[in-house]
Amino acid sequence: MAGFTRIRRDARRPAARRLAAVWLVCIAAFALIIGPAHLAAQEPSTVAGTVSDAAGQPLAGADAFLLQTLEGSLTDQAGGFSFNTRATGPATVVVQKPGYLEVRLAVDLPLDGPLAIAMHFVPIVLQPITVEAGAFRLGNLPDVTLDDLEVVRTPGAAADPFRAIQTFPGLQSVGEGAGLFVRGGDISETRVLLDGATVISPFRLDTDRTISFGRFDPFQLRGIHFSAGGFGAEYGDALSAIADLRSVDRPTSSELGVTAAIGGVSGGLQIDLSESVGFRATATHSDTDLLMRLNGRRDEFDAVPRSSDLSGGGEWAYRDGGSLKVFALVQTDGVGVRIRDPSYSGVYRSDARADLFAVSGLDHVRAVAFEWGLATSGSRKDEDFGAFRLDRDDRSIQARARMEVPVRPGVAVAAGAEMEHRDADLAGSVPVASHDNAPNAATTVFSSRQSGVRLGGFGEFELQPSNALRVLIGLRTDRSTFTGRATVDPRLSATWRLTEQLTLAGAWGVFHQVPDPLLFEPTLGDSSLPAMSAHHWIGGATWNDGIRLVRVEAYAKRYAALAARTRTGSARGGGTGTARGFDVFVKEELGFLGLDGRIAYSFIRSERTDPDSGRLAPSPFDATHTLNLVLNRGVGNWLDAGVAYRAATGVPFTPVRDAAFDPDRGLWEPVYGTPLSERLPRYARIDLSASVLQSYWSDNTTVFFVSIMNSLDRSNVREYRYSRDYSERIPLETPFPRSIYFGVTTTLPF
Repeated sequence: MAGFTRIRRDARRPAARRLAAVWLVCIAAFALIIGPAHLAAQEPSTVAGTVSDAAGQPLAGADAFLLQTLEGSLTDQAGGFSFNTRATGPATVVVQKPGYLEVRLAVDLPLDGPLAIAMHFVPIVLQPITVEAGAFRLGNLPDVTLDDLEVVRTPGAAADPFRAIQTFPGLQSVGEGAGLFVRGGDISETRVLLDGATVISPFRLDTDRTISFGRFDPFQLRGIHFSAGGFGAEYGDALSAIADLRSVDRPTSSELGVTAAIGGVSGGLQIDLSESVGFRATATHSDTDLLMRLNGRRDEFDAVPRSSDLSGGGEWAYRDGGSLKVFALVQTDGVGVRIRDPSYSGVYRSDARADLFAVSGLDHVRAVAFEWGLATSGSRKDEDFGAFRLDRDDRSIQARARMEVPVRPGVAVAAGAEMEHRDADLAGSVPVASHDNAPNAATTVFSSRQSGVRLGGFGEFELQPSNALRVLIGLRTDRSTFTGRATVDPRLSATWRLTEQLTLAGAWGVFHQVPDPLLFEPTLGDSSLPAMSAHHWIGGATWNDGIRLVRVEAYAKRYAALAARTRTGSARGGGTGTARGFDVFVKEELGFLGLDGRIAYSFIRSERTDPDSGRLAPSPFDATHTLNLVLNRGVGNWLDAGVAYRAATGVPFTPVRDAAFDPDRGLWEPVYGTPLSERLPRYARIDLSASVLQSYWSDNTTVFFVSIMNSLDRSNVREYRYSRDYSERIPLETPFPRSIYFGVTTTLPF
């Protein structure tokens, strides 16, 4: 007999034995009365069968028994069971095994033959593991680090999502602009996307002479997925980081919003057309003349910074799980800055235009998700200063598709492809000698059109065998006609949730990026440049108990085939570099003080090839220590006040050690010292902000806001200028002295 037979006995006392003997006599007499035929019907019958899993493999150790009598046995190694019973008629056979769903089978006893029973695993309800190495989320997304109000209320950020990102660890403080310098990488190494479409020019007033701002209003965005490295194979053509912006969904109410501030005015309209269709439109005009006069800076500009933009978007949810989105943006900006250089004093002018039109879709067929997108992104910038002139017109046309298939709980496969066609029209002139910017200086004149296509594809395998472990394995390949070569990028990330509060995460990967099309220009460029590459290694831990979030990460990066421009404007490839460091981020609710606070600290050591000397030197973005501290306090639901402190080590620069006079040109020629051997002074700044929320009629929201940037009026040095003979080094101080900005915004529902 397979297994063993259960025997259930009762302990018997002597009195009980005497009583049992009486009962036996009665039973024997009853048996004589009903006859031998009925006794034959009470002979034991056998209940037998086999138990297997869903794949047909035998299951040992399963408990098979009758529900009515509890008679039963365990299955042997072959999955078989057998036991005897005197029960007859309808009965229920029950089979149980830990990790499997219980089986109940209605039978008639005695059985006609052995039973064949199949068992299935108990479905595992997996909790999503959202912690990823190097990644942060902002806005109205699941598991965000900063929600949309925290982004808007970040002091000194001027409601710019990119400046809110700058308060995260891993971003180096390089100047006052909104550019993202991530873990030793240049600003161009961060790819910015909106609804999956690459944004060629994500910053306005993006020049070496002014302060840049992001092009996107925070209220246009549902959220941002930002990764400082180690991102998945879905993202290509990015060497250091990804900022993946998601536009807002359709509005659920109709209203008009108006904002008036010292630097400009804007109006926004959102209309909820139906349960499935809605759209938004925003118009903004910024003119900083009054702001500059108020803050005593008007004399620095021939034409103060200005910009205008029109944007809009809509969504059609045509069925459950299916939607279509459209987003469009047109923006212009310009500035004229007075500059005094050793060789020329004049006005630097910049006029720029940017546009973006993106259509994207999401649909589901059963459990399979499909995403697609079509987009065009353009940028035009005309720059002029003395002998330097650059007119550049960029256009990108993009198409992408992605599919994700859940194989079973905890296992999913994703794949996708993208195409990007890039045109860059370049024309201008650069001084032959970088130090001679006079209008009559000798120049190199160039004019060309660079066109290329990049094709990319990826595949990813996601495995989450339990609520503790998630692994993502990916492979990506790209081929660009600019470089004429294909790249292959393997990537791996893993997350291990040790407890509900503590999670470990790591990532490794290879990343490639096509150099700027300007570097392939035939006059000053190099048509043989390959794709730049980087290897990322990241490891860290996250503690999150709902009140306190602590995140620590260490990383290392190795660069190869870097391409950059020299002082004279020519392209130089073959650069190498490294970056290594660690980041700490803490966010906590200080309930006893009524404060919400966050602090981010970054340490980095980075170096890369200096394009002018060809020598390995500290990276121009190597701010060794960067610290950001943000505190906010709310009073009821009507007042919010905040303070932000930002400090950083000065970034490296190449000093001028001497100068030689050129009698033929009547100019002093600088003699540069060791590349990037000195640093700018330490950077520090304190910003204050406050907002008051009021409601003056039903469904109205009115917010009065004020911000004081660089409240202590610290003179941060962003670079050095020199006297005509280079004997005197003159600090060029921050374009952000103490500045006051204020305004009001209100909504008008209808």
